[in-house]
Amino acid sequence: MKTNCPSCGAEVRFKSSVSVFSVCDHCRAMIVRRDMDLESLGQMAQLPDDISPLKLGSTGKYRDTRFEVIGRLKVAWSEGFWNEWYLLFENGKNGWLAEAMGFFMMSSEAKVTDRVPGREAVRVGNSYELAPPMKFYVDDIKEAICVGSEGELPFKGMQGRKTVSVDMSSYSGEFVNIEYCVDEIRLYTGRYVEFEELAMSNLRDLSADIKKIRAAELFKCPSCGGPFSMLTPGLTASVACRYCGSTIDATHKTLAVLSKAEKKMKIKPLIPIGSKGRLLGTDWEVTGFMRRSDKTGLYMWDEYLLFNPFKGFRWLTTYNGHWNYVEMLRNSPVRAAAGLSALKFRDRIFKRFLVGQGKVFYVLGEFYWRVRLGETVDVTDYICPPEILSCESDSSEANWSVGRYIGPEEVAGAFGITEGMPPKEGVAPNQPSPYASILRPVMWSFVAFAICLTVLQLYFILALPDRQVYRGDFKINDRKIAKPFITPSFDIPGSTGNISVAVFSPVQNDWLEADIDLVNEETNKNVGFEQGVEYYFGVEDGEGWSEGSQGSTHLLSSVAGGRYHFVIQAGGSGAVAEKSLSIFVRRGVVVWSNIFVALLLLGVYPLYVIWKNNRFELNRWSESDLSPDNTADEVEADEA
Repeated sequence: MKTNCPSCGAEVRFKSSVSVFSVCDHCRAMIVRRDMDLESLGQMAQLPDDISPLKLGSTGKYRDTRFEVIGRLKVAWSEGFWNEWYLLFENGKNGWLAEAMGFFMMSSEAKVTDRVPGREAVRVGNSYELAPPMKFYVDDIKEAICVGSEGELPFKGMQGRKTVSVDMSSYSGEFVNIEYCVDEIRLYTGRYVEFEELAMSNLRDLSADIKKIRAAELFKCPSCGGPFSMLTPGLTASVACRYCGSTIDATHKTLAVLSKAEKKMKIKPLIPIGSKGRLLGTDWEVTGFMRRSDKTGLYMWDEYLLFNPFKGFRWLTTYNGHWNYVEMLRNSPVRAAAGLSALKFRDRIFKRFLVGQGKVFYVLGEFYWRVRLGETVDVTDYICPPEILSCESDSSEANWSVGRYIGPEEVAGAFGITEGMPPKEGVAPNQPSPYASILRPVMWSFVAFAICLTVLQLYFILALPDRQVYRGDFKINDRKIAKPFITPSFDIPGSTGNISVAVFSPVQNDWLEADIDLVNEETNKNVGFEQGVEYYFGVEDGEGWSEGSQGSTHLLSSVAGGRYHFVIQAGGSGAVAEKSLSIFVRRGVVVWSNIFVALLLLGVYPLYVIWKNNRFELNRWSESDLSPDNTADEVEADEA
């Protein structure tokens, strides 16, 4: 529908058949359409500029359907701003693309049913079956006010329009927004999307616009008068003055002071505000720096706020020389079957590591919420290295984020840090164990070698069956000078292998010792060895005892096949005049000691890796409030 502005006469076009409100591009008159009649409701104030990549006329594609941006609502709440872009699809349907803190949410209006709870019944964390059997959990509740609008809208987008906005999400990625207005309730359903998947075109030229917007206005700190400009105008909710340390409310032109520093501090961030770098494939600019502490003030860590107009905000956090790249989550993780101490996220189980509080100690730069010095939130961390899940909550909202451990050299390379990076101390909660990555292949290698050794042993058992090749029984006169004697000849079959020589003598509280030479009759070479038996028994204090044995075995390896005989010289204590001596020779004896020794040697390195990994994990969990003894001395962290 084309018509003329009732205020200035310029052409006004309603592209969507359901649009009832428009802002004139020429005079900024607020126009309401009633059938074919237009009415001017006054003039819309100029929208404060921001650095969104979108604009009226931008086009994109969602689920194979093209759309065009035809309107916008700019909405403010107590902690910042967000944009609601009104879309017209090529099939005539309408939708919304919400843009907040770098998140993009595609949605469409749905019919309000009796399943939608009343405003007073909604609480953060509660769940509602708005689309059975799917449950949606309340993420936040905020009072919102329309700062201004442009283009066309399906309702009156008047400046000052107040609503209560309730955001909900499901574990599977869908989200719901309930908008409570004065006289109606609106329900929107959809899902979070990545900017890249929308295939947007006809976007703003941010490379030129950002410089103009930042240079357009210079502000003064209401506390000390120090000048400053904003790096992310339209998104910044608070600014920390670099001169006096005060935090300033940037959501209003009055620039009220949110909090003043108790004493002037000058903390120099390792990565200066305004630094630009390419990290993990994306160009980032550092817009804020925060130092936080636990409730005791003993443990402090630094957080750097990163910004990219197409990706939104991310965080770089560092503690004791360890770094994490942190991204806010769109959906809450799922409680694992293990209960409150574990969560399931991206098909991985995260164990609870720490429950505590985080307190703002020092700030510098800009932030997308109204940060205050001393601001405190409850913090719960869950870990599954190299990732960490964190929940920061207060009475009005619960924010989830996921961090990934990155090396300090990666941060230094991204932002061109030439000075030395702080050295690592101890083990970070989600630091990957250098031993865990090799433990699995080491164990698989051990298992593979063990199987090979076992197969080889079975081969020897089957290929070289154990059999007796000689037995000789002799009488020894133990009271005469022992003289050597020669056994009858016997054959040892096969090429080369082991033989066992077993000696048996029924001695009673006595012993027998024999010097034995095995002689090859073809080569006349001999192998000599000593072998003996001893056996004692008796009764002491009414209990019988015994020690020793009447038999013993000696193993000879690498014995060639051929014809052999023994030369034996035997003797004993002389207590008994005559003793009997039996000799047994077996070929192809199964020897298990070799495989056991080999497995033991092979297991040395896997056991070493397991031990080092356990020490690493012990050091990690010594920092946790779930540690078996979190007051124990920390394990030396030489592994880190």
